[in-house]
Amino acid sequence: MISKDKINDIKHSVNIVDIIGESVALTKAGRNYLGLCPFHGEKTPSFNVVEDKQFYHCFGCGRSGDVFKFIEEARGVSFSESVQIVAEKAGFQLDIPVTDRQTKNVNHPNQVLYEIHSEANKFYHALLMTTKMGEAARHYLYQRGLTDEVIKYFQIGLAPQEANYLYQHLSKKFVEADLLHSGLFNTGNANMIYDAFQGRIMFPLTDEHGRVVAFSGRIWTEKDLADKQLAKYKNSRATAIFNKSYELYHLDKAKASIKKHREVYLMEGFMDVIAAYRAGLENAVASMGTALTADHVRHLAKYCQNIVLTYDGDKAGQAATARALEELTDFKVEIVFLPDQMDPDEYISKHSAEALANVLTKFRLTGVEFLIQYLKPENPDNLQMQIDFLDKIAPIIAQTSSITAQNTYIYKVADMLADFDYQQVEDVVNRARIHNRKQRQEAARVPQDSYVEPLSQPIISRQERITNLIRTENHLLYRMTEHPYLLNEYRLREDFHFVTPELQTLFEVLKANGEITAYDLAELDEAVQRAWYRVLEEKLPDEIGANEIEDLEFNRHREQMRRENRKRLKNVREHSHVGNDQQALDEIARLIAQKRKME
Repeated sequence: MISKDKINDIKHSVNIVDIIGESVALTKAGRNYLGLCPFHGEKTPSFNVVEDKQFYHCFGCGRSGDVFKFIEEARGVSFSESVQIVAEKAGFQLDIPVTDRQTKNVNHPNQVLYEIHSEANKFYHALLMTTKMGEAARHYLYQRGLTDEVIKYFQIGLAPQEANYLYQHLSKKFVEADLLHSGLFNTGNANMIYDAFQGRIMFPLTDEHGRVVAFSGRIWTEKDLADKQLAKYKNSRATAIFNKSYELYHLDKAKASIKKHREVYLMEGFMDVIAAYRAGLENAVASMGTALTADHVRHLAKYCQNIVLTYDGDKAGQAATARALEELTDFKVEIVFLPDQMDPDEYISKHSAEALANVLTKFRLTGVEFLIQYLKPENPDNLQMQIDFLDKIAPIIAQTSSITAQNTYIYKVADMLADFDYQQVEDVVNRARIHNRKQRQEAARVPQDSYVEPLSQPIISRQERITNLIRTENHLLYRMTEHPYLLNEYRLREDFHFVTPELQTLFEVLKANGEITAYDLAELDEAVQRAWYRVLEEKLPDEIGANEIEDLEFNRHREQMRRENRKRLKNVREHSHVGNDQQALDEIARLIAQKRKME
């Protein structure tokens, strides 16, 4: 572990402008620096680096942080790894070596499961690469176009045909209960324990930190391939360390390339990702034999906002693409369909690595172009089918931000319909535009205090709504951080607390430590970290003005009372709606009394 004092020393020894300037072109703009945000695609700079306070903030996507947070996000590493990277740049000598995963955390509650999977991975890989048993399986992979370099890079292995070969190997190192919890073994008659994977080529599934958390086994022998009852792929069952609805194959190795290219290829299968790697495209991942989920999307959002969907071109693949688009509404999405409904693995086998790279990088559709083709009527001369198609596609076109793109899509739709011309299609899209505008206006009329921040929001998201109460409390907390005597005064007040939960959390840290360090921030959740950087964004004179704190207290009290009044009005409406007249009258009386106090 690195001490808090050492972390502070490291942070103060570097200039965040220099560190960020290594990967982002920054231009001086007044007292700060501006550049194109590395975390989302943009053409106009909105990424702001505040040198005097040593933090960054993007007005486009809302990301904020200090130098350690930038390294975390830009390189996809942990906080402790980011500290070591900055320390190395600053010339600090640390006792802990910089590795991909840091020193093993033996205190992790599921550490033994990670160790079991690591040992199993070594076992499977060695069996494939160094034994007579593995020769035939290696020959099969060579026929599929894989080389030893590719096999080693993806750590592909082989599960033996024997019933409990792996169990015999691992039972010498681990207790039976832990082995059964790993998901790699099953129990049979007379409580016999046998391997869950037998006679399959094994693909290790790793988490974003490179730890093996599960496996997927593929049949490969002629006998098994001829057996229509056998599933082609078999995945590990869910365990304490594996959730197939969250993990993404190859993400740990792909994340650096994803950051570099600002896009990720999202594919269906392991062999497709391997084909992309063979074609020189290292920024490809795949879901673990399941449809794309909201958890997958949140996972991807940590690394980029540009998705290239590369699913199979058959009906099942097109349906999966349409479902994926529903989950990826906050991303910029492009779609690649390979010729003749092939998948990337089939295409590279029939053509070449260069041909696959060319198709994946140059022949892309937008999401709307795909949906126009996917939703088009089977019979373009059937009037009812044309009407149904227009009802589906018009709102999708209307949501496109570019009017030029909308016009292009309207022409495409009009060209494929027998009974509608451009003007008629445009009229339907215009009605959808008006409907969308009304929905946005109604949403804007929702009272600010009724807004509840989602538990987990995507990187490209609307900025948190800053109410007058939050703005006032930000101002007050900022003064506490800059003036220790003021913090001490509020520390001694037992009746005081911040109404905003995130600010109260920060206040507790301040009360305990007298400051908020990079180490402290790393221990707090994302919402609290964002709140801290909003506080730092306050532009105030160095000295506290006359009556400034009294005015802040008055404003806080007034905004709290307004919030309570809104709640009472809501209670009045609810009681009246269900016929609780007396309760409604009581709430009205309290509301009147409160307003008199405010006067």
